[in-house]
Amino acid sequence: MSEKDIENEKDESLKTTKKAIKQAKDTLEQISKDKHEQELARLRKKYIMDQNAIQEYGYCQGVEDGKYESMKETAKKMLAKKMPIDVIIEITGLSKKEIEDIKKL
Repeated sequence: MSEKDIENEKDESLKTTKKAIKQAKDTLEQISKDKHEQELARLRKKYIMDQNAIQEYGYCQGVEDGKYESMKETAKKMLAKKMPIDVIIEITGLSKKEIEDIKKL
């Protein structure tokens, strides 16, 4: 293949790429003007944001649940050491009823 053939092939490839880019740009402009398509795009974006928020909430809820379980374990250990309930309440933040329930176990 000669140098000239290679150049012609590159030119054709470049023309094809430019044509595809122009078509994509025209399509994007057309869709951007369509109110229905804009609403669909907004709803897709909202859906993604909602899914991310749900996942984040689940993660935070899991962290909170873990903290609560940790405080219950701490209360169990403190009860085993015969510490006063009012001290356990102060340190763990658990309620008197929660500590009494743990005590029953």
